[in-house]
Amino acid sequence: MNFYVRRIPNITPVSAPALASWALRDVVNDTKSRPFCGPTVVASIARQPISVVRNAFRLVRHGKDWVNWARSPAIMGVSIEELEATLRLFGFGGSWKGPCQAQSLAAWLENRKGAERTNPTIVRVTGHAVAIRGWEFCDTISNGLVIDANEAPGRRRVVRDVFVIDRMFAPEMHIPSKGKDR
Repeated sequence: MNFYVRRIPNITPVSAPALASWALRDVVNDTKSRPFCGPTVVASIARQPISVVRNAFRLVRHGKDWVNWARSPAIMGVSIEELEATLRLFGFGGSWKGPCQAQSLAAWLENRKGAERTNPTIVRVTGHAVAIRGWEFCDTISNGLVIDANEAPGRRRVVRDVFVIDRMFAPEMHIPSKGKDR
């Protein structure tokens, strides 16, 4: 896999209190199709429309030449590396953590500490990604709407991985599209 993400030296991260107050937003689906879980959680955290987030995933997955293809490739089944690289394009950095033991989403919500409780996180539950910050919850099952985590569907699913966002910096590059800015 080739990731075309350039590194910017001397990044000055945003302070932790600013990141702790970074709330999830309802997803704006400006496309004609239903988004999958990866683009939905990134759009909720990055506060970008689905079309821009899908183009960022295409840039990470296929490189900058995808705009010359006859059709835009579909974005489904994203890996944890693609999630991390796409968030980096929007100016978010963090690290993946595996849970200490197999536990349900409800148990993880109650037992989390520190940055997992205050900062935006992406939680992978049995092959599905959800965005959580505090007690805010967003995924495709809620149609991209931010809901209370106590009312979230699938709370009995097992948590596989957790990506904790612990820094924000300037976005890294322009994200190409097949639209008018070509």
